[in-house]
Amino acid sequence: MEFFLSIPLEKFRSTNAVWNELMLNDPWSVGYVTTLIELVPFEKKEDWENYYYNSGASRDELIDKLNANEKSVLNNESLVRTNKTQVDNLDWNLKNLNTQYGRTINQLRHKSEILFESVKNNGLNLTLNDCFECVRFRVICETWNGVIVRERNTIKKLQTLFPNLNFKKVSGEMDHTFAVDYEVLKDGVLISAIQIKPPSYFWNAPYIRNARNANKYKNEKYQKQFNVTVFDVISDSTGNIRNQEILKELQDL
Repeated sequence: MEFFLSIPLEKFRSTNAVWNELMLNDPWSVGYVTTLIELVPFEKKEDWENYYYNSGASRDELIDKLNANEKSVLNNESLVRTNKTQVDNLDWNLKNLNTQYGRTINQLRHKSEILFESVKNNGLNLTLNDCFECVRFRVICETWNGVIVRERNTIKKLQTLFPNLNFKKVSGEMDHTFAVDYEVLKDGVLISAIQIKPPSYFWNAPYIRNARNANKYKNEKYQKQFNVTVFDVISDSTGNIRNQEILKELQDL
């Protein structure tokens, strides 16, 4: 079962650009959520939400053992935007405390306060509670709807259509770096990669165009490094593939 948005869609969409500009969606801020959600075979969406918050509490316990400077760095929401080089140069073990763990519900509320300050005057009468729902829905709900519901149903469909291919889920770090969801292997050899997107991915809204351009750049890095093509698979939550022409592309590999 999917999560459903509890505020008007217009309000939610109005915060997309700012959410991305503030980089509140970066793994530095919320962790590699597509990796976290694969760690446990959750039976219900509520189990995933609780797991994410509990993972955030575990992160806090580990951060409490650090010195004051390390705590300040790891809890700096804007550091990845204002000083990405510092983030990149951090010790691997320190950086992992941000990227490999979830966040508590209070920490998501703090992100909603940051978002609210940037969107409160956009003419849609957004409240702080609206902004919290925007944050929660993007971090918790869209991850579940996209990875557990749409992605898995789509892969089941593709696996049925192409029993000779192996669709291998990539890590959250790979996803973030290259904007790919699965690598496609034939007889153990990498032949392509795919990213699975909802039909709304090809809407003409500015924030979606920006996301497509960012993903295109990441896909090109992947193609250059691994010498295979990245395909977009557009599907709904049931796994029904909307861009049927992609099936011919995969068949011809």
